Amino acid sequence: MQLANNQHNELLIRLQNVRKFGDLNGTTAKKAENLHRLFLYPAMMVPITQSLIIEALSEALPKNAIAMDPYMGSGTSLMSCMEYGIGIYGQDINPLAVLIVNAKISSYNTLQIKQSYASLIDRIKQDKSSTIDVQFPGVDKWFSRQVQQDLSRLRRCIIAEKKQSIRYLYWVVMSEIIRLDSNDRTSTYKLHQRPIEDIVKREINVIRDFCVLFERCLNDIEDFKQKLRLKKLLNGYIYSKYHQIHWGNSLKKINNDLKFDLLVSSPPYGDNHTTVTYGQHSYLQLQWIDPLDLDCNIDYDYLRTTQEIDRQSLGGKLDSKWINNNLPDILSRIPSLNLFYNSIPESDRAKYFKTISFIADFEQSLDNIVASMKDNAFYVWTIGNRYVNKREVPNDKILIDLMTNKHIPLIFNAEREILNKKQSKRNRSSQTMEKEHILIFQRQG
Repeated sequence: MQLANNQHNELLIRLQNVRKFGDLNGTTAKKAENLHRLFLYPAMMVPITQSLIIEALSEALPKNAIAMDPYMGSGTSLMSCMEYGIGIYGQDINPLAVLIVNAKISSYNTLQIKQSYASLIDRIKQDKSSTIDVQFPGVDKWFSRQVQQDLSRLRRCIIAEKKQSIRYLYWVVMSEIIRLDSNDRTSTYKLHQRPIEDIVKREINVIRDFCVLFERCLNDIEDFKQKLRLKKLLNGYIYSKYHQIHWGNSLKKINNDLKFDLLVSSPPYGDNHTTVTYGQHSYLQLQWIDPLDLDCNIDYDYLRTTQEIDRQSLGGKLDSKWINNNLPDILSRIPSLNLFYNSIPESDRAKYFKTISFIADFEQSLDNIVASMKDNAFYVWTIGNRYVNKREVPNDKILIDLMTNKHIPLIFNAEREILNKKQSKRNRSSQTMEKEHILIFQRQG
């Protein structure tokens, strides 16, 4: 994938045009676009932003290029790659993320799905049992008894479906219903029970809500299938390019032996305990999904506690002794982190050990990622600078340092405004991310 000078210059011009004229902020984005609303996953990437960058890069990629996302979340970047005929591989430590993306990229035989859905509705009508099939600590806190009964009926009827790809779809729609119809507040990603007076007043109909959402989902599938069909990217009802999704902990390894041409990803901006609690947000859903439809390679008990997924993620395990012993070496390798850390009063520095732990884990996962990429691969990172104790952590500069250490220079840098953070501008006491950085790297020569 070595680019001649003229090709490299043309690529940079295309990227500069995206920065000048493209809608990187996502002001024209549609919520219904490309199945992205199937489940409201935390901190989702903006599809139009990823598509603009991928389109600009696509002409510089080889014919059968394959992209990777090692922290794929709900698969926004991977689905954008599919629209440009790029093969995809993704992995994530969250079992629910793996299920969601498998549901989104599975076969697009909507006639078969509609027939299955009709049979599912018949099974639900015939199931008169009030048996509750799922028990776990706190189940009565998070679900009313009627909701537990209705979810159990739905669960039994989904398990009866023979085709796994369709079961994936049912589980994801059911997961969104759990998010909406549980007693958990939807205003935060952390598990937080609604006020009792609100719970008592709610009128919930699980089966009705499932049907409404699934029928909307069918339309979204048809729309995305049509996009792929128009570009001749379907082989029957299946995406014609390489596509594999696995559970994986990128801190340990990339669970694929291929070498990839493109990375498109947004890494966590810090440990999941103190940033976005992906695991907590998935905990209730994973209680109800049949484990047989989750990846069999998961190597930890993801339901041990509400925070287990987040604890297993980057920076999730804080070892202060290890930090103290390794801090000089870490700071010597990462100049921007060294500058940031030394700007903090000594009395406050221990408060940033979680941040240091996350960066150390991210650096280790980056070793695994780079080892899985071709020598001249492109790396597209979308990253934000979070605040810790009212200080902005320069994640963008830290990432540039980490990539520079691996002799992979920055070739493009753009900013995008996080539109749902606009309110924070009016409140100067609020310290939240208002911008993200899109950083593109490629090793030359």
